Amino acid sequence: MPGFSADIELVRPAFTPGDTPGVEAPREGVPGTVTVGTLVQYEQAPLVVYRYGDEDGTVIEGRVGAALGASLEFSKRFGARVVLPLAYDFPGNEPDFEGTAFGSGDLVAGLRAHVWRWGPLDLGAHADLLIPVGATEAWKGEGNLRGVPGLLVAARVGPLSVRSDTAFMLRAPIETGADFTLGSELMQNAAVALDVWQDHFAVNVGVTSRVGLGTLSAGGAENVAELVAGAQIRPVQDWTVDLGVGRGLTEGYGTTRYRLLAGVTWSRAPRPAPKPVVAKYEPPVESIPDQVIIDEIAVPKKVEWRETELARVEQDQIVIRDPIQFEFAKDVILPISIPTLQFMGRLMAEHPEIAHLVIEGHASEEGSFYYNYDLAKKRADAIWRALIDAGVSPTRISTRSMGEVEPTNQGADETSLAENRRVMFHIVKRLAPGEAPPPYKLDIKKPWTGEAATLPEPPPLPPPVLVGPDGKPVPVGPDGKPLPPTPADPDALPDEESFDDEEEP
Repeated sequence: MPGFSADIELVRPAFTPGDTPGVEAPREGVPGTVTVGTLVQYEQAPLVVYRYGDEDGTVIEGRVGAALGASLEFSKRFGARVVLPLAYDFPGNEPDFEGTAFGSGDLVAGLRAHVWRWGPLDLGAHADLLIPVGATEAWKGEGNLRGVPGLLVAARVGPLSVRSDTAFMLRAPIETGADFTLGSELMQNAAVALDVWQDHFAVNVGVTSRVGLGTLSAGGAENVAELVAGAQIRPVQDWTVDLGVGRGLTEGYGTTRYRLLAGVTWSRAPRPAPKPVVAKYEPPVESIPDQVIIDEIAVPKKVEWRETELARVEQDQIVIRDPIQFEFAKDVILPISIPTLQFMGRLMAEHPEIAHLVIEGHASEEGSFYYNYDLAKKRADAIWRALIDAGVSPTRISTRSMGEVEPTNQGADETSLAENRRVMFHIVKRLAPGEAPPPYKLDIKKPWTGEAATLPEPPPLPPPVLVGPDGKPVPVGPDGKPLPPTPADPDALPDEESFDDEEEP
């Protein structure tokens, strides 16, 4: 008797960025993000024959499967994916149920949507269609279309996230002749993930289960569950590696004695294009009275950047010419931005009157509020470390994060979002003329490594300058007070006789 046209796969990848294998999570995406990847699994005894309640033999002794998939984020809330599974089965000792050894499964095409967010809670949905293109009579593909609508829920608290995917497999009944019937099923997949090293390493554990809607209370081969645990590693930008193990919690079709899985995905968001330079039309200036021109003189003219100038002090801020660039979704400063931070270190040394500078991180609105707050804080901290490496005393600088709550642009396009991902430098304390600077410790230990470092000696503050009523500088003493006027030189005075030359009236 040949194998049946029935799909027994239990752990299905969705190839959505950041997902745990087998458990999809709602998330806001970056428009234009492309993800491609593969998930390879080895499943020990995924199909076993039981007679009178006892294991009698194996139909499939082992299965090596590989799912190939790709996804595309159409917008911040909508995405699509396609997945093609392949499998090679090692036959067991039940030849009456054996199917074709190698073949593909049914093609999966689906849509994903992010519906709603409230604080740490995200709600989404997905709808998939399983198209019968797989091998029949091989326990890999089925002869009819199947629909899989589902509800996605996720909650994140700090580094911990909980994800749930509740879906229905809608299919026409399949009589296997083996004392169980495949019909419509309730699929409940859930996982807990912990970010051990954010954006680099996370661990997860979850349960994948399905229950036949016609056998909710009867038990049997249609009702199965499997525990899956694993790790997610991001060794370099855009690449993710998934490793995991699983074991069946119940006896039913698709569960395993043990499961090994390994996956690799590549995900790339579009890089923001440089903003085009548009010449601004300046209307001709008409001749206007002088008294009106006086009001216009108060408007400061825009100062151009010199070629070697990467940052400068403007009122209560340090303004940088080019934005600090980081690796995508990480706090790793790109090499192109290191010269700007080194220039800022020299600028801080040239301005010892800047007693306290706050490094303020901002993020765009992709992701949850906490994720954006945390990422902006980590990036501000990375700049704090870089400025210390550039010779700035850690007592002169501090950090804070504003997350996504103060955007500079309200647009949803990538250019606007990129401008919202920024770092600002606020001067919150400046020494008054003549005020002595606090003592800076020059021999320090870097707080993040304990490595010893020596900071350069800060230059002395420039002497204060006072201006007299006539607009001319008045000399001051070391205490910052005006010096008494210097006695006039008697030789410089006019002769007394010169006053006698005039006749009395």
